[in-house]
Amino acid sequence: MGIEHLQSTLDVEIHQLSDAGRKEENQDAIGARVPDGSLLAAKGFALVIADGVSAAEAAREASQASVTGFLTDYFSTPDTWSVKRSALKVMQSLNRWLYGQGQSHIQGRGFLTTFSALIIKSNTVHIFHVGDSRIYRFRHQQLELLTTDHTRHLSKKQFYLSRAMGADATLDIDYRCLDLQAGDCFLLTTDGIHDVLPNRMLHQSLSELPRSDIPQYLINKALDAGSSDNLSCQIAYIPQLQSVSDQEAFKALSELPFPPDLDVGNRLDGYEVIRLLHASERSQLYLVKDVNGRRWAMKTPSVNYQDDPAYIERFVLEEWIASRMRSTNIVRAITPVQRQFLYYLTEYIPGQTLEQVIHERSPLDVKDAIAITEQTAKALRALHQKETLHQDIKPANIIISKQGAVLIDFGSCLVAGIEEISAPFQRDSALGTAEYSAPEYRYQGPRSERSDQFSLAVITYEMMTGHHPYGAGYTKAKSLSDFIKLNYQSATHHNPLVPLWLDGALNKALSIKPEHRYEVLSEFLFDLKQPNPNFNRINQSSLLDRNPLRFWQSLAAIQVLIILALIYFLID
Repeated sequence: MGIEHLQSTLDVEIHQLSDAGRKEENQDAIGARVPDGSLLAAKGFALVIADGVSAAEAAREASQASVTGFLTDYFSTPDTWSVKRSALKVMQSLNRWLYGQGQSHIQGRGFLTTFSALIIKSNTVHIFHVGDSRIYRFRHQQLELLTTDHTRHLSKKQFYLSRAMGADATLDIDYRCLDLQAGDCFLLTTDGIHDVLPNRMLHQSLSELPRSDIPQYLINKALDAGSSDNLSCQIAYIPQLQSVSDQEAFKALSELPFPPDLDVGNRLDGYEVIRLLHASERSQLYLVKDVNGRRWAMKTPSVNYQDDPAYIERFVLEEWIASRMRSTNIVRAITPVQRQFLYYLTEYIPGQTLEQVIHERSPLDVKDAIAITEQTAKALRALHQKETLHQDIKPANIIISKQGAVLIDFGSCLVAGIEEISAPFQRDSALGTAEYSAPEYRYQGPRSERSDQFSLAVITYEMMTGHHPYGAGYTKAKSLSDFIKLNYQSATHHNPLVPLWLDGALNKALSIKPEHRYEVLSEFLFDLKQPNPNFNRINQSSLLDRNPLRFWQSLAAIQVLIILALIYFLID
């Protein structure tokens, strides 16, 4: 199972045409792709238009390679990625290839082209643009230009492109994200059309003509107006928004019935229950064995939620997410041979949870704590590379095995690619465990990879000290002002074996404001293992720098003592 409950048929009408015009060679390229099934749900559909720069000898090759390469590679990116990340990655890769081709060619041929892409996923429009090809939107009889020409004018008749694919090793790409409405019509053109036709003619054609006739009509009108360039035009019309109804989604999600509570010796689809590993209000986890005696972990949903589509979606996505991750520090999902009930299987990892280890051995040796942190960070990096936040990093979700730390449980994950798909029900926004989750989850701030970094740092701190870095008051805070009032408690206060520079790294990763944390996990790990001289200076700084509130409280107390002493001497 996966995102089948979000799949819908897409009602889109596409018409396109490209013509060499008065030139011997057509250096324009156009293309469109409307995939089926889960790929349509995960990636949407795309229209692409490119105009090879005439001054470049390989203009035709550049435009064609950009269009065909984008329509192939974009739909091959991970389905967990957002549209923005997928498209930008592909465009940057294509740009580097074009630039490299131009630099390495023995005759110095330039591979330069404009490039504009329109991607519609769910009920959102995504626009990516470089150069002077254009994308218009026609809505409620209003024509709006959605792109900006990247041109610089030397005079009324002379101008040059300031941006193009293949012109440089790096590429600045315009990106826009817009809501989609039923009846929206999008028009994509190259300059052979829009440089010679006024907007009123574009508007008139969209208002009065059958959409299938518009590309040829505009090309003819542009030629009549004296266009000497290649001419290309694309039309995409969305008559109505298509989305899965709540009944359809629930039917797809409920295709498999919830299994009953299982006892030792019970069998489910050929898997025999050995023992119950864990049970909560939301799910059960069993140790099971198959007919060959191999052991697996089986997670089943709680029957309390069998009428809750948001819960079922999140449960179904757990397996979908786990099956897409590749890391020795992430539990591996197993596809059952046959499945007649809703559950999923993972490899069984013998060992204690980190929660049990901390309870029995805290504080851990600093080297052991750093090793576990580093292994957990590898799991997080694998998730983040798939644009997925775990959102529930805590000791109970980490198994300490013979091979190291293994991350389990994906019930709170946020997947960028899934979040872009509208659902017919209110999604379950699980926030993880309050004690370990980053402050922004509770004051409704932006979530990011730095949110997982905060949770990991809390665990690292707890392994070394047995305490929470902000004390018992942390779980009671709700607003940003509540969190700012909390004071970080130095790890050295609880464990003098923690070096000052390591405590400085923890302090930074545990900053209340995400922008003050590390940009990437690798920087955090580096500072955990290598002394950062900046942190020694921080720890040796004044009380005012380290704790302004305590400084002013202390200063006020001293002033009170001085005043009392003066009063005493005056009276005496």
